[in-house]
Amino acid sequence: MTTDSKSEWRRLLLRRRRSLTHGQRQQQGRAMAAHLLEQVLPQLDTDGLVAGYVALAAEPDLARHLQGKVAMALPAVRQGRLRLRRWSWGDPLAPDDCGVPAPPEPAPAVAPDAVALLLIPAVAMDPDGFRLGYGGGWYDRLLSRPAWARRPNLGVCFSCCAAVPFPVDSWDRPLHGQLTEAGVHWWRHPPVAPT
Repeated sequence: MTTDSKSEWRRLLLRRRRSLTHGQRQQQGRAMAAHLLEQVLPQLDTDGLVAGYVALAAEPDLARHLQGKVAMALPAVRQGRLRLRRWSWGDPLAPDDCGVPAPPEPAPAVAPDAVALLLIPAVAMDPDGFRLGYGGGWYDRLLSRPAWARRPNLGVCFSCCAAVPFPVDSWDRPLHGQLTEAGVHWWRHPPVAPT
């Protein structure tokens, strides 16, 4: 496709993602969780939280596949700011200011140094580590804060939406790597825990 419109790319790639069957998405999500548990988390500060997300719009459902295996935090947008809040499988969720299920207050917000890994949902990833999201800019604003930018992060998408040459804007923040069902690819080396 030859267009400079992110919204057109987003529409095309969401359609591509929705073309996967429920069974394919579940199988590929399990493969992604296995890559995290076997390859990524052993290299990082495993005492820290994994900041995930609630799967929407046919996204990989990593929270379900990681349940009981890692301590988690989920994003919540409140009063114009994305914060990560501690969450355990089965804890209540309520719509945040964007209507996305999120841990309600008084679930504690977590500091960047409490997070071992940020898993950031992506409609698509480009060949240089930039993420195409849903257009709200919440993760770009989070990653513009130095303490969060230093946390290891992976864009999460299916392989059918990886390495897509969509347009990138000046405010877009590159990620350290990407996670697909095929594995993990790092563009930038994230900080690792000392051995």
